[in-house]
Amino acid sequence: MTNTIADACCALKNAERARKKEVIISPASKVLQQILRIFQRQAYIGEFERYDDGRQGKFKIALLGKMNECSGLMRLNYKVSQFEMLERKLLPAPGLGIIILTTNQGIMTMSEAEENHIGGHTLCYIY
Repeated sequence: MTNTIADACCALKNAERARKKEVIISPASKVLQQILRIFQRQAYIGEFERYDDGRQGKFKIALLGKMNECSGLMRLNYKVSQFEMLERKLLPAPGLGIIILTTNQGIMTMSEAEENHIGGHTLCYIY
């Protein structure tokens, strides 16, 4: 079984370290599209587009050179009270980077989930 989110994060990180201007990620999914929108909103990646290759689809993503680490996580459940511990464990400093969760209200960053007082499963992090 493959983890497409972890594969996409690894492809982004490797292309960023190789100083590429863009990267193509396959397969495309709605969950990955929502994660890429959050990355774009936080200014870690540039524009991206989805195109159909006759199979599962692909994303073509413009890179900005602002990413140091990006990794997919095992989908473990965390409560709002555990968010501070999770942030200390994954991010190099408080407020530096984002952790993305899937909640019962959709995919969002950890800070948005904390504002809404809802927990969720971790998907990935980036800084």
